[in-house]
Amino acid sequence: MVIRFWTFVFLLTQAYCFSQNIDSLDSVYSQFYKTDLLTVSPSGKYAVVNHNNTYGKNEDEIVDLKTGKGTVVEKHIKYSFVGDEDLIMQTSERTRFQNLKSGKYNDVKGGFSVTVLKRSGSVLLYDTRLQKLILTSKTGEVLWKENTVQTYKVDEHSEQLIYASGKQVGIVDLKTKRAKTYNLESEIDWISFTSAKVYLFHRQALQLEIYTLDNSADRFYKQIIRCPEGFELAESLDTYFEIREDEHLLLPLYLKSKLIKSENSDLKITYSNRNSKDQILYHHLGIYNIARHNWEYTPNQFEVSPVYKFLNDKADFIVYDQSSDKVENQENVVRDLKLILDYGKSSYLLAKKRSNDGNYLWDSNTRQFVYFNEGRWRSYNVDSETDILLPIDDEERKDNSRAVLSDSPDRKPILIKDRSAVMLSNEFDYLIFDLKSHHLERITNGEEKKLKYELQRTQDHYSESPWNLKLATIDLEKEMIFKRFNMMDYTTGFSMYHYKKKKSTYYDQGHYKEAVPYKNGILFTSEFAFEPLKLSIADKSAIKIVYQSQNEERSLLKNLKYHIFQYETIFGRANAALLLPIGYDNKKKYPLIVNVYEQQSLNVLTYAQPFLSARDGFNYMHYLLNGYIVLLPDLQYDISNIKNSIISSLEMSIDSAQELASVDKKNIGVLGLSFGGYETGLALGNSSYFKTGVAGVMVSDLVTRTLSQSEVMSEPNYLRVESRQYRMKNQLFDSWKNYQEYSPIYYLKNVKVPVLIWTGLKDRNVSPEQSKMFFLGMKRLQKKSVLLEYFNETHTINSKENQRDLNVRIWQWFDYYLKNQPLADWLRPITE
Repeated sequence: MVIRFWTFVFLLTQAYCFSQNIDSLDSVYSQFYKTDLLTVSPSGKYAVVNHNNTYGKNEDEIVDLKTGKGTVVEKHIKYSFVGDEDLIMQTSERTRFQNLKSGKYNDVKGGFSVTVLKRSGSVLLYDTRLQKLILTSKTGEVLWKENTVQTYKVDEHSEQLIYASGKQVGIVDLKTKRAKTYNLESEIDWISFTSAKVYLFHRQALQLEIYTLDNSADRFYKQIIRCPEGFELAESLDTYFEIREDEHLLLPLYLKSKLIKSENSDLKITYSNRNSKDQILYHHLGIYNIARHNWEYTPNQFEVSPVYKFLNDKADFIVYDQSSDKVENQENVVRDLKLILDYGKSSYLLAKKRSNDGNYLWDSNTRQFVYFNEGRWRSYNVDSETDILLPIDDEERKDNSRAVLSDSPDRKPILIKDRSAVMLSNEFDYLIFDLKSHHLERITNGEEKKLKYELQRTQDHYSESPWNLKLATIDLEKEMIFKRFNMMDYTTGFSMYHYKKKKSTYYDQGHYKEAVPYKNGILFTSEFAFEPLKLSIADKSAIKIVYQSQNEERSLLKNLKYHIFQYETIFGRANAALLLPIGYDNKKKYPLIVNVYEQQSLNVLTYAQPFLSARDGFNYMHYLLNGYIVLLPDLQYDISNIKNSIISSLEMSIDSAQELASVDKKNIGVLGLSFGGYETGLALGNSSYFKTGVAGVMVSDLVTRTLSQSEVMSEPNYLRVESRQYRMKNQLFDSWKNYQEYSPIYYLKNVKVPVLIWTGLKDRNVSPEQSKMFFLGMKRLQKKSVLLEYFNETHTINSKENQRDLNVRIWQWFDYYLKNQPLADWLRPITE
């Protein structure tokens, strides 16, 4: 491998045409692969990793992290550890239980989902197709099984398994493996339990049968709930049936009138004074008290497209109707929110509040509704009707034009268990605001060193309920893990923080990605642009490497160099990543390719293996191995002034790059996909820096883009143009000249260089007509351009054959125009 690779590099540095070595290209690139961590054993002794690339490599390896030795195993769908040395490995046809110490294994035939029952140490297997349920030991020994099981539920606290097989229900004691069965009047569709009771449900369209187990009488009691007038049960939304506090049953309901099919299935009627979501079937919420046998909360039939967000795991929630937004031009819609307390006993109107998740929260103890408005956090007391400003300012948001347009925080607030307080963040740090004392406490200190702290959260930090607001909850009694990202050089470290002790333990800055806790330790993963996966463990306050992927290739990749740098314009300061080619010599001049999109520099945080099958047609590692410098700038976006800010920041990032590397300023190319295609079009018509450009699935005209609707979106495209990436802010009819001024198509007369354009004719995101419009303008003006239209592709290229085709064509295009390499046959017509 080493000899072949360096022979390859020698040919490149000796200016041989890469296309002359295309036969050996795949054999070299196929040696590189990406390694991903799949799982870690509870003790941290073993890890399972996957090695994959676009050349067909896809193999799993079990690594002993104590010895560093690995064993390649048959490819499996999923891995789950049961204890320290017992591993469950699943395929679609069987489940294998293997002891990693002895090597012995036991296979259970069937395509199962696997649930590891931590408390009992047993494993539950369920085959959805065959409806087979099996309970096994951690070694795969079958302890109990049942066929024709339609649904089941495990209560690990009481160590019981409840299952339904037709009209028969069984309860299995997970300790003794003994089962007790009951015969009911109806088939069971859904099972639930609380700390005291077991509930079984049989759904019909207009009523719900509930069977409640009375442990003292050892029998089930039946009751029937009839749906509120005008509604019926949403039978397909199983996960939304939920019991809270042993008596409050949350039920998803459909409005009957929306279930009636249109008289003409070939006709769709749309009204300008209606929200586009009006025709979508949204579920409503009903709350029934199964102890008192009454409806506590019934939905409003006049709410066409309601949204419900529970604010805690108990009784309080927000409801609003999406149909109130009739124009659909806001990113984060201002709505009247209705605050419902105690399952419907009282309610409050919260007028004109931003409605997106992360913009608000509720503290029931202090009766405060905390919300985000005009860039600041505020708190409203529903009893005293006092509204105060919280003493925290988010400086980062001021530099984030998209956040300003949507008036939303960059990071969601975090709830704190058993305390009336909330964790908020500014650009760098986290702070805790006490809602009782109004005391603000800083718990991280990254601003001085430009370290951006990010609290690490797992699924355990979030409620399991689909009704709940998606906010994390932390326990200050437990240790917190923070990622520390250096915003100047892109190194990352971690810190462990004990809130009560006010003590932090810091770990080295490197290119770390994840912190994976295990029993009595932490496993760190790391990777970077030129650095494949590395696994390390915490050793006191230092980090010790226990596994490295691609050791041979890693030594070669060290020869690739990069710069993370900052540049400044009148619009502020931004970052960029400059990547230098293999064998870089500052005495030589190199062509430069600038790849544009939002926050492009962050692409270096992930390892990039070389290949010619990128879905957007561009793999920067391939170009670094082919004698190009690559620039990934974070461009700047000034609201209502996007063209000028893009061009200014693009040119300044290139100027700054030329101070750091030996760039051939006569041979600079630009390319981008989607919004990056839009930026490419603007650059080619408004800057003299480029010798050529490649625009993929581009937007060329904001006027027609605005007055259209993408198939992948329910809202009109003017929402995206006014409030998202294009940041126009004002509507077309109030700012017609600006829409033209910021559209690439109106600068076609200024384009002096050849342009390659590509699109997928089945693109449901950006109309292919946008690319064709730009091309036809070039054609009418008799300028050099080639349009590639892929008949069966969408917003990116999905088929392997077309990925290869596009990658090679873009490479040949740049080779010809930026390196003066021999002309590919398909390019010959445009040069004649």
